[in-house]
Amino acid sequence: MRALETSLVAGALALSSVACSVTCIEDASGTKCSAKSLVRYDGAPSAPQAFDRAPGSPLTIDVLYGNVELQRSASGKVEVQFFPFAYAGHDEKAVADQQLAQNLRTAASGNTVTVGREGGSNGLGANVVVRVPDGFDGPLTIVNKGGGPLNNFDIKVAAVGKATALSVTNQSSLGACFIQAAPSVRSTTVQCGAGISVFDVSDEVNLSNLDQSHDGPSPAVTLRLAAVTPGSRGGRVTSASGSVAVTLPRAGGYVVDAKSPVKGTVQDGALPPSCQRQGAPNQKTIRCGAGPAYEVVAGIQPSTLGQPKDHDVILGVQ
Repeated sequence: MRALETSLVAGALALSSVACSVTCIEDASGTKCSAKSLVRYDGAPSAPQAFDRAPGSPLTIDVLYGNVELQRSASGKVEVQFFPFAYAGHDEKAVADQQLAQNLRTAASGNTVTVGREGGSNGLGANVVVRVPDGFDGPLTIVNKGGGPLNNFDIKVAAVGKATALSVTNQSSLGACFIQAAPSVRSTTVQCGAGISVFDVSDEVNLSNLDQSHDGPSPAVTLRLAAVTPGSRGGRVTSASGSVAVTLPRAGGYVVDAKSPVKGTVQDGALPPSCQRQGAPNQKTIRCGAGPAYEVVAGIQPSTLGQPKDHDVILGVQ
């Protein structure tokens, strides 16, 4: 008789409360598998690292599995810290500790921050905290690949310095994206599996929430646009389901094409006298002088399961 024992992490689980590992024994009679509850084991946080950077140089944060958080650096340097973890069976601490020591790969410099793995289970990862200085003036790219069994990892950006461009991709299916940016960011692209909130960016904006079953009182996408420059590219803001709330600047010229193609209305509130509106309750065009065009669509492809909900476009001006 030959016995082979392997430990696998159950993939694509919706909630951590139902996560488990599966142990399979193979012998002459066949393969037998048993489930164990999945537990998170935290490794020791890394010591903070600080890096100089050249003016205008980019910063890329590429995380296979874990939360990503950007904060303000008071040192004038890019600061990075990792918080490793491993999901494994409730009685597999030794296995988790071994993988944390041997299979997790983290690296950082003034221009790149990465979390990956070589071997080990797909429950191995690290949360990352990156602090950017007020003088940061390059493009910023953040990718969270959601490469593991629990996919509720967020991207939270509380500081961007004077970043010129921002690209955020969160492939963690239950993970949200919260971004407090700055008017210096004149090109913003965000794709997220859950709620998106983006504040105080300018000009070109492309936001896409992929959640087909958005629930809760908050909009699926919230955008506060700080300024619109003549000649900029405009953009597109969409939700697969759920409402989209956009706050537009009072000054500047722009055109907004807003619609709710499945179920919902376009609510435009009080607009400045320079703005004109036309269209139907679920599809309107708002013209505030001449300028770049923004398309805003709520509920492009909602789930057909359950009671249909309204997917409204809510427009405001400040």
